[in-house]
Amino acid sequence: MVVFGMIIAWGLVGGNWGEVYAVRWSPRQLRQLLTTFGASMAALFVNPFGYHLIFYPFDLFFRQKLNVNNIDEWASVDFHDARGKIVMIMLIGILLGALLSKYRWELGQLGLALLAVYAGATYVRLLFLTAILVAPLLASFLSFLPAYRPALDKPWLNAVVMAGIAAIAAAFFPSQQQLEKSVADHYPAVALAYLKTHELPGNTFNHYVWGGYLVWKEAGFKTFIDSRCDIYDYSGVFQDYLDVTRMQDSLKVLDKYRVRWVLFPPHAALSYLLEHNSNWKVVYNDHVAEIFEKVGPTPPETPVAAVTTAGQAASQPKPY
Repeated sequence: MVVFGMIIAWGLVGGNWGEVYAVRWSPRQLRQLLTTFGASMAALFVNPFGYHLIFYPFDLFFRQKLNVNNIDEWASVDFHDARGKIVMIMLIGILLGALLSKYRWELGQLGLALLAVYAGATYVRLLFLTAILVAPLLASFLSFLPAYRPALDKPWLNAVVMAGIAAIAAAFFPSQQQLEKSVADHYPAVALAYLKTHELPGNTFNHYVWGGYLVWKEAGFKTFIDSRCDIYDYSGVFQDYLDVTRMQDSLKVLDKYRVRWVLFPPHAALSYLLEHNSNWKVVYNDHVAEIFEKVGPTPPETPVAAVTTAGQAASQPKPY
């Protein structure tokens, strides 16, 4: 809707400014665009959650500060990794295309390109939007290529190439065993088997990335936190999780939730802390996960206003 609104707004002016130009909408075009925009806005509210869903993006950016500031998908592009290098190539392509093709920028197209670059470079998650907005622009820089000539097309050759690509995809598609091994290399699959055979009474503190996996594989397992970050941001649990993992009164926060078990990667700072604390012992470990049990005294249960003993929000806002 932001993109739609920008396109309408930039058609309200006309003129030429060097390599930038704008064409004003005709009255008929403007009426059609405004009618479509209004109908689209109304259609947004036809959803199971009503206005809550419409205002959720604003809730995310203005209320969920911990979420945006700490979750990887909202981080800026890292130009040192493979994805960042692709983004850099895209930016260079836009620059070279504009310089070498003497491209004249339509005002709305320029605005969308700037929005796309800003959004994608600022938040990794929005690179999908960047690709959608920039692809037509990059394609326009290829206008020097010869037009498609059907007479030169060879359908049989196309069929052979497509069949070859399909065969390669099928040959390299991972098997079920390979997929399970990949999961076991990153998630506590073996540790979960231990949890299933050893009932652990009391509250468990788990690694954030593993929360969804634990809920998926063991529905009855009560996680401290999972990737539904907004719920935990509202209740203050996410802040407590960050304090524990960043060595800010870690033991004090664990006592606050009366945590008796900790499921965490073996090389994490929290694991090192617990390994060297006499009140905790390792009851299971492998190359992916360690399970710690508290052997010291468990603090008496005290009222915690916003959370339950399992770390879940006791009084959560209505989900969107």
